[in-house]
Amino acid sequence: MRFLSGRAVTLFYEFLDDETPLTVPAVSVTVRDSSGESVYTGQAEQSGEGWSVSLPVLPTGLYAVDWRADDVATDRTSFEVVGAFLFTVPEARSSDVDLRDAHRFPAADIRKYREVVEEEFETITGRSFVPRMRRVSVTGDGSAAVFTGLLDVIRLVSATGPNGPLNAAEWTVNDAGFLAAPQELTEGARYTLAVEYGLPAGLEDVKRAGLLRLRSLLTAENSGIPDRATSFVAAEGGNFTLATAGRNGYETGIPEVDATLIRYRYRILSDVLGVG
Repeated sequence: MRFLSGRAVTLFYEFLDDETPLTVPAVSVTVRDSSGESVYTGQAEQSGEGWSVSLPVLPTGLYAVDWRADDVATDRTSFEVVGAFLFTVPEARSSDVDLRDAHRFPAADIRKYREVVEEEFETITGRSFVPRMRRVSVTGDGSAAVFTGLLDVIRLVSATGPNGPLNAAEWTVNDAGFLAAPQELTEGARYTLAVEYGLPAGLEDVKRAGLLRLRSLLTAENSGIPDRATSFVAAEGGNFTLATAGRNGYETGIPEVDATLIRYRYRILSDVLGVG
């Protein structure tokens, strides 16, 4: 589940034993950031058959939520705060006449599959199309440079070394994932870096590809073509070969979407390292 930075976060949770709802008298909530530090503790309020809690504005990053219902159950969920979305719900509705039907395609479903599309695009290209924050751990090698493993680095949010916090403002960043400290880093020492990364929001070709992919996921049952089909014969005549995900270089099976994503893959991964 993703939320936009600069907005309050409202979480909802229902305690279930498989498919059976659990009746609980009270629920406490603890929210921790990716470093494990608590950023919120409080009581949830009953909301219908579940429980909800409103959180203050949180910075970009990953968060874990512990829902404690006395001695009945303790469950954990997670959510992420991002700097932008690939597209908005109104943009999704205006992109296709079918998606304008809010009864058939509620906003919750559009938000859910928007996240699926964003994650899929990052998996395929190795790059995020929304600003995100990750905490990475690296080992010093005696030089000032470290590699985070993240592409399109925007800034270093914080840095912690073996002796405590470091001044992140003194580090320089490279969008290829390399960071340089103001001095050499102790060989063998561990450093924890909170890194914000991702391509700028609003890339029109990627947004269009994302909307096409969203539509294909939400309306898949309307195609009338079996999931395993690689070709079909139209009623009007003619044999058509389908672009099938996982075959012949296609990732999603939608040629325009796959062509867009190919343009955003770092060529060095395939040309130099032989990956992908």
